[in-house]
Amino acid sequence: MSHETEEQYRSIFENAVEGIYQTTVDGRYLRVNPALADIYGYASPEDLIANLTDIACQLYVDPGKREAFADLMARQDRVHSFEARVFRRDGSIIWIAESARCVRDAAGRIRYYEGTVQDITERKQHEEKIRLLATVFDSVADGILIVDPELTVQAINPAYEIMTGFQREELLRRPLVLFAPGSHEREFIDAIWTTARQAGRWQGEVTSFRHSGDAFAAALSVTSVRAPSGVLEHYVLTIADISQRKSQEHQIRYQASFDRLTDLPNRWLVCERLEEAIVRAQRGKSKVAVAFLDLNRFKQVNDTLGHHAGDELLKLVARRLRNCTRMTDTVGRLGGDEFLIVAPDAADRSAGARLVEKILYSMAEPFSVHNQELFCGASIGIAFYPDDGETADQLLRNADLAMYHAKRNPEHKYVFYDNGMRERSGFTLGLESDLRRASGGDEFELHFQPKIDLAGNRTIGAEALIRWRHPVRGMVSPAEFIPLAEETGLIWEIGAWTLIESCRRLAGWIERGLPIPSVSVNLSPRQFQDARLVGFVRSVVESAGIPADRLELELTEGAMIGDIEKAVTILNGLKDIGVRLSIDDFGTGYSSLAYLKRFPIDTLKIDRSFVRDIVKSTTDPAIVGTIVNLAESLGFDTIAEGVETQEQADMLRLQRCTRIQGYLISRPLPVDQFETFLTNSVVPA
Repeated sequence: MSHETEEQYRSIFENAVEGIYQTTVDGRYLRVNPALADIYGYASPEDLIANLTDIACQLYVDPGKREAFADLMARQDRVHSFEARVFRRDGSIIWIAESARCVRDAAGRIRYYEGTVQDITERKQHEEKIRLLATVFDSVADGILIVDPELTVQAINPAYEIMTGFQREELLRRPLVLFAPGSHEREFIDAIWTTARQAGRWQGEVTSFRHSGDAFAAALSVTSVRAPSGVLEHYVLTIADISQRKSQEHQIRYQASFDRLTDLPNRWLVCERLEEAIVRAQRGKSKVAVAFLDLNRFKQVNDTLGHHAGDELLKLVARRLRNCTRMTDTVGRLGGDEFLIVAPDAADRSAGARLVEKILYSMAEPFSVHNQELFCGASIGIAFYPDDGETADQLLRNADLAMYHAKRNPEHKYVFYDNGMRERSGFTLGLESDLRRASGGDEFELHFQPKIDLAGNRTIGAEALIRWRHPVRGMVSPAEFIPLAEETGLIWEIGAWTLIESCRRLAGWIERGLPIPSVSVNLSPRQFQDARLVGFVRSVVESAGIPADRLELELTEGAMIGDIEKAVTILNGLKDIGVRLSIDDFGTGYSSLAYLKRFPIDTLKIDRSFVRDIVKSTTDPAIVGTIVNLAESLGFDTIAEGVETQEQADMLRLQRCTRIQGYLISRPLPVDQFETFLTNSVVPA
């Protein structure tokens, strides 16, 4: 070989992008090029030869792969594209494809192996991703169709075949026929594709049909998929059969308004009728009597005879209450052994007294339950519109308070509400009374804690936090009065005030041009479960005149667990308004993909417990990173709360969580200080 030829071969060896090597049969490298050293993570060919002395044990993740390689070489004298996982010097694992041949001497003995190595890790990862997507496509419970821009069917998953009875051979490469004939107007169908094409996604309910021709209700999602160049490649349609849910909607609506045990209006409906009665009374300058009734010794019946007997007693009580009232009156069950009677056009207190005396007389008769005679009296509190309150909430609250006074004084079977009832003994009772008074909002104020996006050094919103400035006690900790509000049912009024005031403030800031993209408000579990929630939020947003997406509602995971279907219905109702939804304290409750994927959530708030020790913990960074990855895969944003130090913020950046909230930025600020912050704040770099 000439010197020039040798130099050419040496140049090829040194500059090749593939790894090139020579090894002994027993697994030692004789010669390697720089590309192979780079693939395996060594500084130089000499470094690799000196340190990688046992290929089977040091290189291959599965040492048996080296034996298989050697066996093939011995039998075939060469190997082509032999794939294996190997360790790099730093311990990380990559995939390689190896091609080699045996070099023998004149006697036929193997002198050494020589070959090439390619890093195929990226290809393997791509293949695994494709395999995973194919598995999801074939195993997901919802039907999936893929159509081209001309709406020709390109792919169908098994779930769609099972759902509709169509076989893929009947649909593939044919125009999509999805909607039941005559079920939708042409304009509606055209709007689906226009929205999906322009906005990227359309979601809603449609009427589809099965192979048999039967129509069924379906939840449809249409997503457009574009090439990197922006050219529309195809649409992905996800379809779920919701016919069973639709067939149950009548029952659901009934259950939303009526108590299933007694068939009386439930809390939501009786309060709605009370509000209607108030409106009529305002017009006619009349009064409305509200009687809050609680059974005596009902717990004793349950404990002694069992819940079946208690349920039967409640049914009998409901029947007697209906018999004691007029057609224009409403009798409702609030829950447990509590009932509410709404009597419009009540002339005066005497009329109210006559009504409750009739009820008490009826209740004095024994009840026949499971062949036993039971006596179950009642305590009744009465409040009047407009004397004792101008809203349904005030009247209900004051009638409830009067009932408790009646229950504490057995000699008074019914009590009219009066202002003196708020004078309570003891700290807890006094605080409860004060809280009932304060729920009107005069003693409450809002503080706002900024939320910051470190990636752009900008304020992205603020969380509204209620504070109670008691005229005597001073500032009362939320840890004291929020649980009490939950226990007494006042959380609705307090939460309502918080929402209204937050939206009012936000509207003012928007009008003044202050840089506040959104305000978030916490919802308690009792608020979330209240049937009035969706309608109330809608009315507050409309009254404030703010864009709905500028309001974010924060809920804990625990608030939504229990009746998942009900939670999904409520969340979808809120999303229909346009507000944003956030799961607060994420990771500390009932985190489960089984329900999380069904909730139309916008943001996951990473709980402060994972932020507090993120700098020194070995697990918290991984947890935060996992939450961020989970949120991204589901299309959610993330924000970390409780960030107090720059080190915590830096660690969160490493986990790709740049949205933060906490004392590092600012503690919750009164309105005037928060407005100053908005105009003068400096975000940490």
